[in-house]
Amino acid sequence: MSLIDLVPFFDDNELEPGFNTEQIDQFFETFKTDFISNPLMVNGKKIKFIGKVSKIKEYSKYPETFIHIITRSLTNERIYDSRRANRIHWIKPILLSHPCNDVKFYRWKDDDRICKDHYWFFAKDFMVVLKDVSQDLQIVTAFCVDKSQKATFYERFRDFQQGNGNC
Repeated sequence: MSLIDLVPFFDDNELEPGFNTEQIDQFFETFKTDFISNPLMVNGKKIKFIGKVSKIKEYSKYPETFIHIITRSLTNERIYDSRRANRIHWIKPILLSHPCNDVKFYRWKDDDRICKDHYWFFAKDFMVVLKDVSQDLQIVTAFCVDKSQKATFYERFRDFQQGNGNC
């Protein structure tokens, strides 16, 4: 399957915008299949995740990395983001497809001075972020690129391609 053929897990009319245990459990099954039951390798490195359970009460039965993928930061808390969650099954094919023309790759050092790998499925504005952990890679997050962020991310990609990245 080509990346361009990827579609959201649920149709818009089926997707619950708020916390829905049944749908979140289905998203978690995908996460388990893609990253727990069948460990993934990218560039010869194992993809890891934070497996300890989330400290957020309503998500306390799920691993921290999974929660980081299906929620977004709002001040000092994380709120459920159904658009992110609905694309959780895109992460593995994006990582496995790189390098390809559909995925714009760049490295960027964040505000905490941690260099992270960004895999941007440009056609559908979905970003997967990994970081080096020892000899492996760890999933940091994955998210839908907001229109307001697109120019900034593209500039980082272009700078990286030109050898002017910050990592």
